[in-house]
Amino acid sequence: MTTRPTRIAALLLALLCSAQGSAQTPPTPPRQASGSAAEAEMQPRFIWGMLLNAAVKVVASLFMDWLEDKLTTELTPQNLGKLYLNSLTASILPVRDAATPGVAAKATGAPINTVSGDPTAAFSYKDGQVNYQGVNVALLGFDRNGLPTGLRALGDGFRTGERFKLKLLPTFDGLLVIEAISPGGQRDQIYPPGREQVVAVKAGTEILVPLDRDQYFEFTGIKGDEQLVLSLRDPRAFGDAATPAPAFRKDEAHGSNLLQETPAGTYPLIAQTLRLRHE
Repeated sequence: MTTRPTRIAALLLALLCSAQGSAQTPPTPPRQASGSAAEAEMQPRFIWGMLLNAAVKVVASLFMDWLEDKLTTELTPQNLGKLYLNSLTASILPVRDAATPGVAAKATGAPINTVSGDPTAAFSYKDGQVNYQGVNVALLGFDRNGLPTGLRALGDGFRTGERFKLKLLPTFDGLLVIEAISPGGQRDQIYPPGREQVVAVKAGTEILVPLDRDQYFEFTGIKGDEQLVLSLRDPRAFGDAATPAPAFRKDEAHGSNLLQETPAGTYPLIAQTLRLRHE
């Protein structure tokens, strides 16, 4: 007598579950074609190794965000120790060995190409590439006992007899040389000392130059204007592959930011001068 009601109840329960499942399960959306614009928009995008906020379009703001957790602003013994350790990641090499294979590398010094102000070309991100690269550079003074006296921007210049190092933090792997232009107009490479040598530096690694812990720059001599020229280029930035765009420099509290547009097919080459007035 109980067989028939049980079967009906079971059947009603099955139908009810089926109806509820159909009502609660949303239809499967159509699958977007691979490579569609919507799919590309959802992919994570990175600038200089930092996740890019799509809402930010001003390159100067992006660069400041990138510097935030990398830049040394306090000269504690711990921070100095880290800078000295970081400097071991850079190396002095012949330019022919440091440049990208197949590139006709020559002497890396370059005509000065920096101007004051903010970049004028809009920031863009295309095919996984951004159209700007940059470097933060600061003067780090030292007293005669090797103790740091402070950080300052490049626009502050330096004084006769002052000992200092340059602190650099680039967004790109680069080849660095330092040259001096005497009051008489003679231009000579002073670091590395070999004319065909360069300092190979790593992207995102803050270092001190000269690399040796006990070496410093110091200028003494005849009265007049003397210039120190810093040239930093991508290992591919030789000939037509070097961007023709100027580098825009903005002095901040703990150094100077230099940003340069790199149109497609070109690579950064930043050449900045520091002036010394002998008194």
